[in-house]
Amino acid sequence: MNSSYGSDGTNTEKYHKVKIINRKQTERAIKSNAFMDEQKISEDSYIVQMNPEHCSCKTTLQVAFFVLDNAIYWYLNFIYNFIYKCLDMNKIHFIEGDTDSTYWAISGNPNKDFTQQFNAVINDRDFYNDNAKYFFPTIKSNVYDEKKILGLAIERQGPSMIALVLKNYIIFKNYCDDSKIKLKGVNQKTSKITKDQIVD
Repeated sequence: MNSSYGSDGTNTEKYHKVKIINRKQTERAIKSNAFMDEQKISEDSYIVQMNPEHCSCKTTLQVAFFVLDNAIYWYLNFIYNFIYKCLDMNKIHFIEGDTDSTYWAISGNPNKDFTQQFNAVINDRDFYNDNAKYFFPTIKSNVYDEKKILGLAIERQGPSMIALVLKNYIIFKNYCDDSKIKLKGVNQKTSKITKDQIVD
């Protein structure tokens, strides 16, 4: 759902191609009708900005808005018609969310590990048992049930999380031995951002 919204709702006409090329390639690029700008970054390297000659749109823009509207509806349906009705909201804190995901801090049973999910914060057990099947997977280890349309699945969980801004977070796993760092728009292979840098 999120990929459809993100890719279909993007206006690729506004995108520019940016390349790092050598001097000879830069001289060739300057002669092109698509050339926009260049900047020297080293003795033989230039950043060259080109205007794409064409763009493509495989689906209509209405698809993106349909996906977004339904994602928001289902999001709110889950929160107001399920979470608020059967869980103790004094023990749950919304950390961050996106088109198709939410991150919650749950103050559960301190004698159990972080994989207890909502079990320790259920106020109305009957309501939860009657309605959880509409949201959560019901068949253990069944990928089709886990990925059902408009269903919810747990992607990551850990004892703590730091969310800097939307789509930028770190989830500590296994009591900080292993962590999942998510930084939208940052190539983590080249930037080498560490857990300590985020915490600082």
